[in-house]
Amino acid sequence: MIAIRYVLILPLLTAALAMTGCDEIVTGEKAQSVAVSENDAGGYGPILLALTPDMAPVAINFRAEHGDDPAEFGKWNSYRATLSMNGQEVATGQFNVNHTGSIDSPQGSPYLIENMLTVHPGEAGDYRLAITPTKPVEVELTGTQVEVRRNVRDDNTPR
Repeated sequence: MIAIRYVLILPLLTAALAMTGCDEIVTGEKAQSVAVSENDAGGYGPILLALTPDMAPVAINFRAEHGDDPAEFGKWNSYRATLSMNGQEVATGQFNVNHTGSIDSPQGSPYLIENMLTVHPGEAGDYRLAITPTKPVEVELTGTQVEVRRNVRDDNTPR
């Protein structure tokens, strides 16, 4: 009985550690998902997101897929996400997207999701999101989407 308990503790502990920092991705309720395509500058958008104070905290996530090109192994893209309303910057954040493949497993994990911003909208309205590269793009992405999740658990939410 004790041996079984120890066998179960390791997987549960591993799962708990893996989920640490994922609250903005897996909690709350999906409010909006917008397919976006790369613009001439290598970024995405701008796109409009309808946000309201009752949605707070709101997570704005970046979803994409990458291929299995060996030339992209170990490379990454770096982006700045800027959220504004009526021409005024509300929030900004930087995030990186890396190719997860290796020589042994070229495909790696083809799907990726990154939290760009977690915000508390001060007023209801259409917010403008722009995603701009902060360095030359090295990894080709497809199937890109911006996902908005409402009422997520964040660092300030009691657990």
